[in-house]
Amino acid sequence: MPMRRGFLRGLGSTLLGMAFAPAAQARCERALVVPVAPTGFNVQVLPDGQVRGVYPDLLRSLEPALGCSFSFPVVPRPRQSLMFFETGEADLFLPASRTAERDLKAEFLPMLRLTPTLITFGASTEAPPTSVEALVARKDWRAVVVRSYTWGSEYERLLRRLEEQRRVDVVADLKTLGQMLRAGRVQFTILPPTLLHSALQDGSSEARATQGFHFQLLSGLPPSEVGAYLSTSTLGAETRRRLRRLIEQALGEGRLQQIMGRYYPAEVLKADVQWL
Repeated sequence: MPMRRGFLRGLGSTLLGMAFAPAAQARCERALVVPVAPTGFNVQVLPDGQVRGVYPDLLRSLEPALGCSFSFPVVPRPRQSLMFFETGEADLFLPASRTAERDLKAEFLPMLRLTPTLITFGASTEAPPTSVEALVARKDWRAVVVRSYTWGSEYERLLRRLEEQRRVDVVADLKTLGQMLRAGRVQFTILPPTLLHSALQDGSSEARATQGFHFQLLSGLPPSEVGAYLSTSTLGAETRRRLRRLIEQALGEGRLQQIMGRYYPAEVLKADVQWL
């Protein structure tokens, strides 16, 4: 009997441990690091240093179910990419456009598709190019792009062709990009309209902020898949699985769409965003 009682006590302890194991695993030992750079309404850094915007709001909404908190260090955009893909200092990278090169380094979780669009400013007597090839042939037109921004593999190929023609100016942020277009120092950029829209909001009316900008879809440049990259070096498989499940659940509930609706006008989202 003593042996039987000992066995039952041991079995009970084992079962009790198994019962509480999921709860223990549901907690994180540290905050998950998500470096951010100001990106219009997607990521905003307030004067007091507080971080808000579409994607910080979405991640914070996951914290109770995930059992983890998120840390949002503010860094320059190139540093953001470096911390995640090169130095292993970050757990998530978002919002991020999907590319084949990035897929080799981390696990991608798609959220939506955005439409990279040819954007020009001011009146012109010339009709804008309507295809990638026509844009490449318009050799008197200079481009401005934000360093480390990408909109998929086709965009990367187009950018390389423009760089070979020495037609690209690279800037650090969206605000500078908008200023260069307005000043006539460059003739075009390629961006999803939602990003330019949010970058131009400077306290003036919405109509005035975007006045004078023209948008043209380019054949040969498909929508860009946008979402989050999860680090396979700093996050364990179970944490990645939980993150993926909760984010996919939030997407299925329309939570991302609701959050974006708080920041962007419905007509801007309708013209640019394809929900997955």
